[in-house]
Amino acid sequence: MTESHSENLRQALEKARREISLLDPTWMASRSGTVYDFSETAFEVPFFDEFLKVSYPAGLVERVDRRGVTDTEALICLHYLIQADGTPVRHEWVAYRDLPGARYHEPAFVAEVERPLSLGLAGRLQALREWSDRHARTLEIAGDIALAWEAFPHIPLLIIFNEQDEEFPASARVLFDISAPNYLPTEDLSILAEIAAARLLAGLQLLSDGTVD
Repeated sequence: MTESHSENLRQALEKARREISLLDPTWMASRSGTVYDFSETAFEVPFFDEFLKVSYPAGLVERVDRRGVTDTEALICLHYLIQADGTPVRHEWVAYRDLPGARYHEPAFVAEVERPLSLGLAGRLQALREWSDRHARTLEIAGDIALAWEAFPHIPLLIIFNEQDEEFPASARVLFDISAPNYLPTEDLSILAEIAAARLLAGLQLLSDGTVD
C-alpha cells in the first residue's frame, strides 16, 4: 500500500466516523438490518460468515471476538451503516458495469476480482459445491453452480461459476443485486467483491487441507 493510499484511507475513516456520530443509531440499525446494543453502545454487523462490532459514536470496528479488522473492512462497514436506506433486496442481478459510474472501471473489476476467482476455482467445482452447502445459497441459474453469499444483511453477492472443459477455460462472474447501490458506493462494492473472492478461495483451501472453518 502506498503512503498516499494509506493517508487517503485514514482520512476516509475519519470522515466516516464523523458522519456516523451524527446519525441516530436505531435509525441506522433498522435500515441496515443490524442490531444496536444500547448497553454496549455498539452495533453487531453480520459480515460474510462472522460478526463485526461497531462502537457508537466513535465508529471503531472490531470482530466480536476482539480481533482487529483491516482499515478497508472497517471503512466499508461504516459506509454500509451510513448509507443503508432499507430498500428491500430485489433478487434481480446486475453486472458490475451496470452499477452507477462503473462502466469505465469494468476492466479493473475483471482483472482484480473475476479473473483471479476464475483461475482459483478451476478444477474445484466439487469443492465449491461443498463450501456452498456451508456458507451460501445455491440458486437455479445457468452455470455449473450459482451461489448467493450475504456480504452484509442487505447485500448478497451472486457468484456464477462454469468449470473448464475441452473448449473453454473456467470462468467466474460476480453479480450484484440491483438494490446494492442503496447500501454502498460503487467503489466499495468492487472492494467487497474482491474481499469475497479472497475469502472464498481461502475457504476452499481450508476444505482441501481437511480443516472445517
